[in-house]
Formats: sequence, C-alpha cells, structure tokens
Amino acid sequence: MAYSLSAKSRKKLAGIHPDLVALIERAIQITPVDFTVLEGMRTVDRQRQLVKRGASKTMNSRHLTGHAVDIAPFCDTDDDGKSEISWQWPDYYPLAKAVKRAAKELGIAIEWGGDWRSFKDGPHWQLPWKQYPAGDMRPRARTIENSVDDLDVLLDAPITEKTETRDATEKTVAVGGAGGVGGIGVGAEPIIDAISGQQSEITSGDWARIAIAVVIVGLTAWSIWRLWR
Repeated sequence: MAYSLSAKSRKKLAGIHPDLVALIERAIQITPVDFTVLEGMRTVDRQRQLVKRGASKTMNSRHLTGHAVDIAPFCDTDDDGKSEISWQWPDYYPLAKAVKRAAKELGIAIEWGGDWRSFKDGPHWQLPWKQYPAGDMRPRARTIENSVDDLDVLLDAPITEKTETRDATEKTVAVGGAGGVGGIGVGAEPIIDAISGQQSEITSGDWARIAIAVVIVGLTAWSIWRLWR
C-alpha cells in the first residue's frame, strides 16, 4: 500500500533543508507503515522550553536550522481497528529501514536518533553536522531514475531491537505497559558539544582508556629522555 504525506505533515516541513524534505517524501512512498511529521523547524523559544522541561539537552539543536525532523508511525496499537501514533520501539524499526533505504537511493547522509548510544530518540532524524553545516541549505540529493519497491533491496545493515531509552522525555510509552523498558523518547536529543557541534559519544570507559594511553606515552617518553640524557 502506497502512502502520502498529509497537508499537516507537509506544512511542518516548511523551512526544512531540501534534502531532508526529499528524503521524507521518498520514505513515505516506500514505507511499509504510514507515518506523520511530528515536528520540523523550532524557534529558539520552543527549544528553550524543551531544554527547561528536560525533553532536550542542547540549545544547539538541528531543529533550529532546518536540519532535523521528528516523524512517528501510525499503528493500531490497541487492536481496535484504528491507527494512531505509536510510541513503541518495535513500530519504529520498519519505518527506520524505509528512511535509510530512501537516504541510500538519494545519496543523502542521515542520522537516526534510534542509533545513538545514549539519549536514544526514535522519532528524530537529522542531517549530519559534517556534511551539512548549520548555514548550508544547498540541495544535493540525486534524482531517482529506477526506484525499487522491494524493501529487501538497498537496505543498510539490519536494525536490531534495542531497549535502551532515555529517562527524561516529553512522552514515554513503554512496550508492554507504561514505565517499562522499551519506550520511545520524544525530543530526547544528544548533548552536543558547543565548540565542534558534533554529537558527544565519549563514554567513561573511553576516557579511562585515553587516560591509560596518556600515562603509557608519558612513561615511554620519560624513559627515552632518561636514556639520552
């Protein structure tokens, strides 16, 4: 079944980078599940409110520059025959596959909040800082000439089930019941370094290994200095 974006979703794509718009437009054509655009551009005031509420951890959000969108699948979550927005992780993986396939077809670099090591954000998709600096709004997506309808083609590595979720979110609905493991965190963006503008992924374990390496290098340099003194 082919889906199309609603007028409401298209309105929320106003001001978004052309490549991200093209990506969402292609994704809705090939997705196995219908979806909606939750949010596109944000004002500084809106972002400040989200940070204050704990729904975001940065004032350097990609939403502020039109380089990010939040989307969510429509599913019959309570088996009543009616589709509604789902906040459950399993419903986001088929959608994520479709978005990643669209990105590959169009030659667009993309990041999914569901792939982050921490502060996982299922609805969040953003253009990477490296390929798309804040002020860069130039379209680069290539035109699709021969599209393929088989979802098994042109997919990235299979997406595995993840249960890690952020504690402080705008809204969290858990798989199997509220408060359980597996809920989707809406608006849970990563802490972004104010200097580099990149997502911080250095863990405490990484810092420990770095510290050990520095000590080893220091001892080696000291030994060489002693020998040649």
